Amino acid sequence: MSNILQPVLDLYPKYSIEKQKCPSYVEMFTKKIEDVVMVYLKIKQTSTSAESAGKVNKNVEEELDLTGSPLKLDLSLHTILDDTLISEEAQLWNKEEASHVPISIEKAREIANFYNMSIAKLPPQDSIPMWILCNPSSEGAPLLLTIQSNEEFFSRGIVTYDGAMCLEEVDVEELVEKYAKQESLSADLVDVLVDCKYSLSGLSYSSRNTDELLNAPHGGATELRCEWSANTLITPFISCKVHFEQEVIVGHLASPCNAIWKSVHALHNINQILVDMTAAGSSSVNLETTQIRFTNPSLKHPNNSKRLNQLLNDTEAYAYTADYPEGGCVCVTDNTTTLKECLSAMNVKGSSNDFIYKLWDILRDSESAEELINLLIQALKFISTGKIRPFIDANNKTYLSKLVLKLSRGHSQASKVLKNLRSSPPQALSLVAQVGTEKTMWEYTRVMSLLEHSFFIAGIWTSDNRTHESIEQINQTIQDMTMGGEYSLNPFESLSSGDHSIRLDCESFYEDDPNELTVDDFASLKKHGLVSDKRDANEPIAARLLEYYVSERSPVKTVGQLISDPVQRTSMPIANNVVQEHLKKPAFWYRMVLQRKEKAAEMGVKRDSKLVYAFTQLPVFPPAVWQNLGKRNQLNKRGGRLI
Repeated sequence: MSNILQPVLDLYPKYSIEKQKCPSYVEMFTKKIEDVVMVYLKIKQTSTSAESAGKVNKNVEEELDLTGSPLKLDLSLHTILDDTLISEEAQLWNKEEASHVPISIEKAREIANFYNMSIAKLPPQDSIPMWILCNPSSEGAPLLLTIQSNEEFFSRGIVTYDGAMCLEEVDVEELVEKYAKQESLSADLVDVLVDCKYSLSGLSYSSRNTDELLNAPHGGATELRCEWSANTLITPFISCKVHFEQEVIVGHLASPCNAIWKSVHALHNINQILVDMTAAGSSSVNLETTQIRFTNPSLKHPNNSKRLNQLLNDTEAYAYTADYPEGGCVCVTDNTTTLKECLSAMNVKGSSNDFIYKLWDILRDSESAEELINLLIQALKFISTGKIRPFIDANNKTYLSKLVLKLSRGHSQASKVLKNLRSSPPQALSLVAQVGTEKTMWEYTRVMSLLEHSFFIAGIWTSDNRTHESIEQINQTIQDMTMGGEYSLNPFESLSSGDHSIRLDCESFYEDDPNELTVDDFASLKKHGLVSDKRDANEPIAARLLEYYVSERSPVKTVGQLISDPVQRTSMPIANNVVQEHLKKPAFWYRMVLQRKEKAAEMGVKRDSKLVYAFTQLPVFPPAVWQNLGKRNQLNKRGGRLI
């Protein structure tokens, strides 16, 4: 593709001409996200200000003209020409597209013809459509020009602005008749497909940078997409097909799931450090600069040393007299009714009274690997004095928990163990990573399983085999990675060859208390009467979410993928009777597609054509384009009627 585009780039160097995913204003008419070659001028510094875009637009404003109109679009706009766009208000174009500036129609046709000659002999699979953003200041108000050809066919299209009118004024039957006449067909051979979008809550921030996403006023968006085949723009709320769509921002400040996301984020970073150390040696990683914690510009950086001292002091004070709740879970009580309540409580006070788990909640907030290791050694050094006997849940079988129990009871090699641990960053990080992995898995599988609306998820994730295998698999991965180097998860192992060393049996590090209740005792929802035998109405939705985020078919493959692209969208069919009250209201936008029915493929004009109408109150295009539309609209609109 680069070879095909290079001659175009060489001939028109001042324009932005590149292969990319189609912009939102192209997707509005194609109804699909695909690779296209986009052509436009680009503002050097992106701005959402219509005034800024307008200044640039004046420099490139040229005469426009276009003959032929295989596509005729009806775009009706809200009152426009405001000096600024408030980012918290809904908009149809993406923020990044604010830098897109249109070019003259003469230049657009020139570029399109040149590109067409370059691709005319390509096989269909190698040909990519070109879309050119046009300045709509001329008669006919062209907005987009598109062209595509290959060795088998040629196609072209144009998007124009036809003015403003009330939604009730749109006569679908008349539009169908016009299209049928244009194609030399009878009206009954025209296929009509209408779709629309309802915005229920929140706003889409899918085009923002990461910092803006995490600080956005809304943590995502909830929308309904509807579709029907009938000659009307009024939603047939009884018969239309409805999709429930949700956009979430992973790591958004308002998300209660950050209690778990902090751990996942930190584990990802620790894992990457261990991988680098295994590949190139411990000295290859700068511990002072490698990031551990989940960062956000609006978050206050915690004083982790102070938090650790407080934990040690609290542990010394309560020793074994603390009130340990059932299953060790401190964020679920008899009054907990929703997952949000549980996760919010987890954000404030953690999920467990287990000392090792509480320690992880501090270590995961370390700014660097150096700080994490220093805090770990500080905690172990204090524990080795024997002043405290930290509580550790019987199910916590991590190496670090065993080390803490042994050190708290006195050990002749304590100082040497700590010294060796300090000199082996991979071993220290591995010990912490194992704790973080098991604690995060425990929170995900056990805490969520105690809540009513996660019954369906709990039914899968609380399976003994699934849970056990998942934890063991992660533990084995860590061990395989670390054992291959010059270090191990067992900090005592390096002392086994010395004259004064003690080789310890892992299973002797702690004694099970037969009176202690384990988390397994609390995995059953029915046992505690949290759910009835009848399944919850939300379980169809839960099944789809489980498939999207957890199953092998999930598009989310790595934590790094979520860190770099925190916006995730899900779409699922939903019964329209559940949302009928919403469907009786006006939609955010409507789109109507007219084309010949399948049985009329060989009738009428011997060409394939499609006519797309978009009806919306808000601009589909970025400021540099809709400014000019607004000027035309103010001159031509009839009595200020807007859809």
